[in-house]
Amino acid sequence: MRILIADDSRTPRTAIGDQLRAMGHSVTEAHEGQQAIELFRVHQPDLIVLDVDMPVMNGYETARRIRSLAGDHDWIPIIFLSSNVQDKDIATGIEAGGDDYLAKPVSPVVLRAKINAMQRITDMRQRLVDFKEQLEAHNVTLREESSQDALTGIPNRRSFDTAFEQEWKHATRSGKPLALLLADVDHFKKYNDTYGHQRGDECLKAVAGAMRTAARREVDVVARYGGEEFALLLPDTSPVSALLVAGRVLEGLRSLRLAHEGSPSGHVTMSIGVCSTVPHADIAAAALVKTADRALYDAKSKGRNQAVLLAMAR
Repeated sequence: MRILIADDSRTPRTAIGDQLRAMGHSVTEAHEGQQAIELFRVHQPDLIVLDVDMPVMNGYETARRIRSLAGDHDWIPIIFLSSNVQDKDIATGIEAGGDDYLAKPVSPVVLRAKINAMQRITDMRQRLVDFKEQLEAHNVTLREESSQDALTGIPNRRSFDTAFEQEWKHATRSGKPLALLLADVDHFKKYNDTYGHQRGDECLKAVAGAMRTAARREVDVVARYGGEEFALLLPDTSPVSALLVAGRVLEGLRSLRLAHEGSPSGHVTMSIGVCSTVPHADIAAAALVKTADRALYDAKSKGRNQAVLLAMAR
């Protein structure tokens, strides 16, 4: 361990330091309380041994200030050194933030035993800290997996629904428009039948990439809505601007020139339904989705490979 010793008397300080070094620990020495605090800031020791009876700032006050610096989540064991080990002295030390007491003159056998005990506690605490960090990292991964589509890497339907609800509420408060694009890969069943599901998966990944490229702002949400259907949520976007984004999606997909024998164009295309509205209390959020879905149906009925803009019914 990294151990900090603070004692205004050089002889006992050096003796304890030598014993700890012989045990394999790294030792830093301070001759008074303020210096101990400064060395604590620099070295961040694993254990602190404090003499109680130091001038200017005694061990109790030094411990209080170190505890204040360390905070509640960074526990560092503190052992007090003192010639007085009466019950009241021990109680005062514990209240000041200490964890144990060593009586002067220090017995090498007792010193080794107490240090070993503190090391076991420190090691146990470190294992708990490591476990907590691993658990937190695992939870982050689970949250990402629960909100991300495993195939395409973009948000899934669940994540989209959450974002849509939040953006609807925000737009209702701000009075700004909210646009929604619902897009469907044309003749995708034929694509899978012709090229196989593995190629179909690659196609969906490419479509997701084209949609991400078309959505240029961080606030835009591209999601896999289900199967070969995708959604693009565009906060603060007018109907005309939303239609322009849809055009970028179509153009981006055309530029990939993904072969599709079952499509009239010979390449993978999409149909896109577009709707934008200014939400308010008298409109249900589901109305925007229904209108975008109806626009998507119109795009398909008109021959696919196009975007159709519809206004919400008043």
